[in-house]
Amino acid sequence: MRDLFLVLATLGFLPLCFRYPAAGAICWAWFSLMSPHRLVYGFAYGQQFNLVIAAVTLTGWLISHERKRWTPDLVPKLLLIFLFWTTLNTWFAVFPDTSWPAWEQTIRSWAVVFLVFFIINTKVRAHALVWIVAISLGFYGLKGGLFTMVSGGQFAVFGPPGSFIADNNQLALAIVMCLPLLNYLRLHTKLRALQLGLGAAIFFETLTVLGSQSRGAAVALASVFGMFWLTARRKLVYACAGIALAAAALSFMSTGYFDRMQTIQSAESDNSFMGRVYAWHVAINIAEDAFPFGAGFYGGQRPEMFRRYDQEHTPLAAHSIYFQVLGDQGFVGLGIYLLILVLALRNCGVTIRQTRGSPDLLWAYDLTKMLRIGIIGYCVGGAALSMAYYDGFMLLIALPSVLREMTAPKRVPEGLLTEVSTEPLTPSAPELEPILNLKPKWL
Repeated sequence: MRDLFLVLATLGFLPLCFRYPAAGAICWAWFSLMSPHRLVYGFAYGQQFNLVIAAVTLTGWLISHERKRWTPDLVPKLLLIFLFWTTLNTWFAVFPDTSWPAWEQTIRSWAVVFLVFFIINTKVRAHALVWIVAISLGFYGLKGGLFTMVSGGQFAVFGPPGSFIADNNQLALAIVMCLPLLNYLRLHTKLRALQLGLGAAIFFETLTVLGSQSRGAAVALASVFGMFWLTARRKLVYACAGIALAAAALSFMSTGYFDRMQTIQSAESDNSFMGRVYAWHVAINIAEDAFPFGAGFYGGQRPEMFRRYDQEHTPLAAHSIYFQVLGDQGFVGLGIYLLILVLALRNCGVTIRQTRGSPDLLWAYDLTKMLRIGIIGYCVGGAALSMAYYDGFMLLIALPSVLREMTAPKRVPEGLLTEVSTEPLTPSAPELEPILNLKPKWL
């Protein structure tokens, strides 16, 4: 029954995706982030629904009157350069059988990110995209939070199998990234019942992060709450609310959880953490030997590649978005990736300055602040998790670009001002009255 409902719903979406490409981009983001085709059990499981939605949406966009240029900053250009570099690198990959499928998956999932630069150019569309991100990841946050509450935190929470967030660590990091967006929606929602619902969602998603048993995500969660408190207007109120939220969530956790979290203080004696350190050394050696390329997508975590540089320890993934990119794409790829992150944060800063003190742009001001917290939280948690190519994170990277362009001060061309000001006008002439009342549409 689920399979039939999903297929019929998708078929119903397709005309809307074709007629309104922005709706297609949002539907595409829903399938990418929530993976509803991983929640069925019959013929629809794992089918390429996103491929059909992508083809219909892109076709509709190409023949529509939607703009065909992207945002003018450097982020979309650098993302394109990064994909070009990964494509070139994949041709020289050590394990093409691993790298090419991963490359194909990355290209497909990042396509919606590029469409955001072109098509999400109004407040309504930006809000819709934020809502779909919150709903898609919030579904697993609510589900995981309830599971953690019922089980007393004795079992780890996992995401949908076969997706980017299947692993407990990956699911937790995605939820941490989403928490600031929930708070933004709570602040800009007029319905009291919906505000309370979003507040409850924040609690359950926090519980999911704790229930994942992920230490890296716990650090990222602490950094997100810390940054939120630093940027909050009423620090005392939010400090009390944060302490109450943390105490309530931790009350559902088992003693085993606290024992696991205490190992953060003794990292040098923790086998799991030291395994990450060994994997980081392997990634550095791969990038040095294969310069300027790397081993290709996920090539560094192949056991045979790992053992070329470390035969004493168990082969592990890089467990870091930075060392993952370094081992996969080399020093050049890592440099481009880091520059993308820096420029995304710079876009956040520019947008915040452009919107500060403007009541009409308060929504963009608050949204950008929450996006910046989500990006930094992801970068902190990603230091210990392999999740560099997650399309949900790339959506957060893209949104500051469109918000910067949407809120940029509009300037009147100097030539037009000169032309209008130098023309002699006679106010009493009836034929000149319409000209006097004209106002340029960009003002």
